[in-house]
Amino acid sequence: MPYKLTRFVLWCFVNTFFRIRVEGAENIPKTGGGLLASNHISYADSILVGMPTPRIVRFLMWQPIYDAPLFNYFFKVLLAIPIHGASPKGVIRALRTARAELAKGELVAIFPEGAISRNGKMGAFERGYEKMLEGHDAPVIPIHVDGLWGHPLSCCGGGPFQSWKKVWRPVVNVRIGKPVYERISPDELREIVTALGAGQPEPELSSSL
Repeated sequence: MPYKLTRFVLWCFVNTFFRIRVEGAENIPKTGGGLLASNHISYADSILVGMPTPRIVRFLMWQPIYDAPLFNYFFKVLLAIPIHGASPKGVIRALRTARAELAKGELVAIFPEGAISRNGKMGAFERGYEKMLEGHDAPVIPIHVDGLWGHPLSCCGGGPFQSWKKVWRPVVNVRIGKPVYERISPDELREIVTALGAGQPEPELSSSL
């Protein structure tokens, strides 16, 4: 019940303040494990990425954000996985937790850039997601979120609440690509997410890792 109520509150929030257009929601598995991998353009991304599926999506997030007083309750109810970035052991522990969730057939989500965009562009993808997938056949589901650069929840202007260019109900496009079962490199995954954002066909994979 707490999860359903929290999800309903978040659904009301995003549909009140954003006009959301979702493409490819059918690409998120209805059962079984899967790793959702999205670009990171705003502090609303985790809500937007999790909304297209009725399933619980466990997000990895930095401990300071997880501990934020106004939102910590929601993160706990949504079973978010905090990452202690100051400690290598903390990072490893979070990745192991995520891997265990995938093994149980759950959905996990990560922002492979490792941080929110500071210039509106997509950064390089890090390799942490590869550790989460070791020993599993769970697919990666690439996702691209667009339309929030300039919103107060983006870092346009240097940080959150520094830009008010897009305050009331901006159009947000959430494009979800086909599941990728091959083990691909961060550069290949970033290329797929970039193509989704541009509305282009997903590139053919040149290699399997």
